[in-house]
Amino acid sequence: MEKHWALVRCTCGSAFGSPRGARRACPHCGSTQGSESKFFESPDELSDAVAKSNLPDGIAQEVESKLSIQEAKAETKSTMSRGGPEAIRRILKQSTSSDGTLTVESLSRELLKEGYEEPTAERVIGSAELEGILIRKGPEAWIWLQ
Repeated sequence: MEKHWALVRCTCGSAFGSPRGARRACPHCGSTQGSESKFFESPDELSDAVAKSNLPDGIAQEVESKLSIQEAKAETKSTMSRGGPEAIRRILKQSTSSDGTLTVESLSRELLKEGYEEPTAERVIGSAELEGILIRKGPEAWIWLQ
């Protein structure tokens, strides 16, 4: 695909976007002495590049750090929902002993074995109680209602 959009670096240090080959004035200082430094296929890619180019170094590092954290959280959520409710229900059943009792410890062990860090066993059991799937049998034990 052709790259129709240009990142322009002005002599004042500011960056802005422009259609490739067009002479545009810098929105910061008004100069037309900028030079095209990179080219992009879409206005969205150009917009991201302009935003990153105009961030001071310290802030850019902080933004990158926060974006990495958000991406990690999003990955955790997608991992959590990879099997959906059916996978969680299957893990709940696998964690149940032969006498029909489920404990936080057995569920935690099974969740870790399946590769789930989130949701926690406590959260899964709490949700199952709210949905009427489990009922508390004792301080650390639950039984199935369904």
